[in-house]
Amino acid sequence: MKKSNRGLPHSVSMILLMLYDAACVAVSLWAAAVSSYAFVPNQFGFFLQKAWFYFPVAVLLCWLTGFAFHRYSGVLRHVELQDVGLQILSVFVAYVLFVAVDFTQDFGFHFLNYRITRWPVYVIAAEYDKNPLYRFDMKIDVIAAVLTLFLTVFGRVAFKIWHTIRTRVIMARQNSRRVLIFGAGEAGVFFKRKQDNHPEDLLKPVVFIDDNPQLIGRRISGVPVYGNREKLAEAIERFRVDEVVVAIPTATREVFQYALNVCKEKRCRIQRFGTLDDVDLSKAVLTSVHYEDLLHRAGVTLDMDAVNRFVRDKTVMVTGGVGSIGSEICGQVLSFGCKKLVIYNENGLYHINNELSEVYDPSRFALRLGSIRDEARLNEVMDEFHPDVVFHAAAHKHVPMSELNPREAIKNNVFGTYKTALAAIRHNVDKFILISTDKAVNPTSIMGATKRIAERIIQSLDDRGVTHFAAVRFGNVLGSAGSVVPFFQKQINEGGPVTVTHPDMRRYFMTIPEAVQLVLEAGAMASGGEIFVLDMGEPVRIYDLACDLIRLSGYEPGKDIAVEFTGLRPGEKLFEEIRLDAEDFDKTSNAKIVVLKPVPHDEAGLTSELSELDLRLETGDDLQVFEQIQKMVPTFCHEVPTSEVSQ
Repeated sequence: MKKSNRGLPHSVSMILLMLYDAACVAVSLWAAAVSSYAFVPNQFGFFLQKAWFYFPVAVLLCWLTGFAFHRYSGVLRHVELQDVGLQILSVFVAYVLFVAVDFTQDFGFHFLNYRITRWPVYVIAAEYDKNPLYRFDMKIDVIAAVLTLFLTVFGRVAFKIWHTIRTRVIMARQNSRRVLIFGAGEAGVFFKRKQDNHPEDLLKPVVFIDDNPQLIGRRISGVPVYGNREKLAEAIERFRVDEVVVAIPTATREVFQYALNVCKEKRCRIQRFGTLDDVDLSKAVLTSVHYEDLLHRAGVTLDMDAVNRFVRDKTVMVTGGVGSIGSEICGQVLSFGCKKLVIYNENGLYHINNELSEVYDPSRFALRLGSIRDEARLNEVMDEFHPDVVFHAAAHKHVPMSELNPREAIKNNVFGTYKTALAAIRHNVDKFILISTDKAVNPTSIMGATKRIAERIIQSLDDRGVTHFAAVRFGNVLGSAGSVVPFFQKQINEGGPVTVTHPDMRRYFMTIPEAVQLVLEAGAMASGGEIFVLDMGEPVRIYDLACDLIRLSGYEPGKDIAVEFTGLRPGEKLFEEIRLDAEDFDKTSNAKIVVLKPVPHDEAGLTSELSELDLRLETGDDLQVFEQIQKMVPTFCHEVPTSEVSQ
């Protein structure tokens, strides 16, 4: 029997409540009989003789009506007026039904000398006899119904009152934290009631802040709405607030930034409750404010029909399926109902197998070990599963590491992509989606240059077979293995300093789920040869990002945690771009996705260039390799690296 994390297991609570209702029925039935028949010996004696039958049937019917109206599936400490109304309704419906049954027996439905008598909540079989002494009066029906209703409702309400009093006593005796709820809407009110029902959390809501002028000055569940956001600092002082909870799922960056600054000034902790992903607030949890909240943009709106048609009942192969983007693609295509997911990677398969197995049936996905540079293995896996869609996320993405190992980056990002694309053509894959990067635009790093060549490869191959090739280009994702955010957080946890390469460096950022959702829709739109570019919002200054992370950790930049500038690393540039000047683009049905129009490509010429690059990798030095890269990517601006990467 599975136990809940709070209180008794649900099955035990349900049994106890059923036993309580059974006792209420027995008491009501006995009291009704005593009050009506105590001074009528013959009739009361008959009742006693048949009590062995009346009571079990009455209890059984009470339980049946209780289950019919979901009286045993709720939680007692959450009983509200609606639950009382349902209890009354169940009694009323039962009364109408049983009176109707009694009406039918008056027309001759007497079976084996038994009759079904009038009863508001229970079906009671009684020996049929024309003697009126053996027929129950209507007052018995009414008395038993009223008593049953009163006792069952009273027990539930009494438990609710007891739990509320217990909550306040616990909060008064223990060191509960006084909470200001920022947002008096649905999420805020839900959070207030949730804390009332869970005193063990030791969070006591004492005041609301909301920008709705119609709510200011009123009380919600006994808690005052003090004012709008401008009153936040004043409310924290007046109500001796220990913690601020932002309970606005659609809160903007400005809201979080304002609340964060005030809480920092007042030495007050800040958390959030409810996000855009929390369709069901009962599943929402209290979390710390993360940097993603300060980057908040309007939620991604997907064309669900298009994505469903693209993925549902298809066999999908993801190369690099254990990486940050690849693993998120795996999870989302499974959620959209793909027939079979094939995860192809050189390592890390054990961990993603454990993660996906917790949520999805393991028969829905397959794990295959292999390198995208191994053409024979690629053909072997594709021949085994015949994928309809391939997401090519495998790549060496870390800029400094690629600078130290340029040949390996070229072998993987260029020739690995080429071999994977050729295998897709050979096995008649319907769509091949390359995960690209904004670093491919006017690249200054070997990683960016190799991804630009990869884009050229999939565009040049688009006309060769039935496979439709496309690329999706976007910037940095928060939370990825190579993201600067976890690196900054590690430095903060160690007491600093936080190292930033340059005060003016800016980058585009997007959350991993948001990026992958847009990748899926772009893939659904692809008809061949396009490069899709995701709207990354406004670029963020890395220095500002570092300072915000320091503040989110409860420190002051430059005072508690130092920020140091280390200089640009090999291959880095101050600003990233999302498209080349020569690239023409069109809007799509999704405002967050633009598409760069396909341009003519000379496949024979590119094939010749790739052969030359391969030859120089085998026989030439780094300078010759970089010269060939420069020839293939004219906008590539780079110096041959000669030193180790600074950390």
